[in-house]
Amino acid sequence: MAGPSGSGKSRLSRRLGLPVLRLDDFYKDGGDPSLPRIRTGPNAGLVDWDDPESWLRADAMRAIGELCATGTAEVPVYEIAHDGRTGVQTLTLDEHAAFVAEGIFAQEIVAACEHAGHLLAAYCITQRPVVTFWRRLVRDLRERRKPPLVLVRRGLALMRAQRRVVADALAKGCRVATPEQAYRELRARLRPQTAILPAGLRQPDNDSCGATAVVVARMLRDPAWAAEIRPRFGRVVQETHRSFHGWPRRLGTAFWSVAHQLHEIEGVRYTLGLGYLSPGRAFDRLHAAATRGFFSGLYVGTRLLPRHVTLVVSTDGDALQVFDPADGAVRTLTREQFTAHRTGLGGWPRVWSIVVPR
Repeated sequence: MAGPSGSGKSRLSRRLGLPVLRLDDFYKDGGDPSLPRIRTGPNAGLVDWDDPESWLRADAMRAIGELCATGTAEVPVYEIAHDGRTGVQTLTLDEHAAFVAEGIFAQEIVAACEHAGHLLAAYCITQRPVVTFWRRLVRDLRERRKPPLVLVRRGLALMRAQRRVVADALAKGCRVATPEQAYRELRARLRPQTAILPAGLRQPDNDSCGATAVVVARMLRDPAWAAEIRPRFGRVVQETHRSFHGWPRRLGTAFWSVAHQLHEIEGVRYTLGLGYLSPGRAFDRLHAAATRGFFSGLYVGTRLLPRHVTLVVSTDGDALQVFDPADGAVRTLTREQFTAHRTGLGGWPRVWSIVVPR
């Protein structure tokens, strides 16, 4: 996964739900005398972190080879604010048959990965230069990567160079795509037909079905975070539930809270649809979103009130795969069951509303 800094590579990699090898962690340390320098312009004399010579290509290829051969590798942890490595960590693939290697120099190893038989696909992620500039600047300021003036100057230089960077990645074997285009294509190749979740991911109390649904959505998108919080799953759900605003928690989870959380996880805006007004259309919208690889919220309840929040995670042919926080199971829901208000989710039969990508 190549592309200009700030184009959305990291967010896309997390959305795919695969282990991620951060190629930018293979930068040279800031004190390395072999680092290239910018020769002209307002940034002359500074380290040129956008030159591939600032990066340890051989170390990155060694880690990729180990992951493909054994499913595990020791990889560095690099802190940009410290201009160097701060430690090492073990990256494992677990049950996954693929992983994402993402970074601004990924295009430099496409040919080598293909020659070694490691390559599944190569993408250069790109957006409009001004969008990339703004997202990169906000991120770098938030993380305090460098002094603000340096970040602005570097950002403007990268914005001017973006078309050249994308053309270079295309010439080196990458398919140029927006984050959404790449996500749809890769999820179509990698998405399992049915969702499989660990046992025991059920709501810890009667009021936290919505929080359980969004925590499970985040776990599916971020396996490393999932492994970290799994022993304290119930506590994380309750903390998430307490963070919801604008609605008495005893009444469950507000629609806008689920929409906001899914937006944070998936990177797209969500909207509310009243499923009981047109169950057939609501089912079609949920199925279309799941086919594109997006999670959706599904509220079920009585004729008068929504009582339970579930999560549509994938499709199984013409049916939906729905995670039910009541018992932690993934259930198959057909169109006939949906439109006849016989969902059986959490013991509630009727479709009430959906929270789907706009």
